[in-house]
Amino acid sequence: MYSGAVTGWHAHKVTLDRLFCCAGSVRISLYDGRKASPSFGKVWHKIVGALRPAIVVIPPGVWHGVAALGPETALLLNLVDKAYAYDAPDHWRLPPDTDHIPYKLV
Repeated sequence: MYSGAVTGWHAHKVTLDRLFCCAGSVRISLYDGRKASPSFGKVWHKIVGALRPAIVVIPPGVWHGVAALGPETALLLNLVDKAYAYDAPDHWRLPPDTDHIPYKLV
C-alpha cells in the first residue's frame, strides 16, 4: 500500500482473515457488526508493521479497513482460511467513509 492509501470497509460471512504487515506500517481498524457479540458496535484499532510485528485475526462478521501510515510503502499480507470463490463471493464492502460504521477510515 502506498503511503496514505486507505481501503474500504470489508467483512466476510464465513472466512477468517489474518492480516500481517511486514514492511512499512498500517493502522487496521475493526468494527464488530455481529449482533450476538458482547463487543457489538465497538471500534478497535491496531498499528502494526516492521517495527511492531503482529498478526491481527479477524473473525467472520467483523468489518475491517486499513490505512497505510508513514512515508514508506507498506506490504500487507492477507492470510485467509478459505480460498476466494469467484462463483460465490464471501464478502461485503462499504466505502471508507460510510455512515454505517461509527469511524471514518479517511
